[in-house]
Amino acid sequence: PMFILHGPIGQLFYKKAVATRLWGRVMPKKFFPAYLLIVMLSGHVVNEVFVKSKRVQRLSARLAQILADRTHGMLQDQVSGIESSKPAGSNAEQVH
Repeated sequence: PMFILHGPIGQLFYKKAVATRLWGRVMPKKFFPAYLLIVMLSGHVVNEVFVKSKRVQRLSARLAQILADRTHGMLQDQVSGIESSKPAGSNAEQVH
């Protein structure tokens, strides 16, 4: 979650249009450790409260199953019904 949150949180403090409207200025470089701490704490809270939530896990599993059913398993690495004797990575047809 930290990698997802750092962009939007960073915009609050460092994107000129947003930061100026919220804080009256872009935060100085010496604020960066505080920004980093905010991002790390936010990431931890989102991980513990949202990602590890049983409800979110059930919803994710349900959505993954719906996608798998609708794509007939194309999201998995499946070998088609026709088996090839060629090693993986070789061209299907070779032109001579």
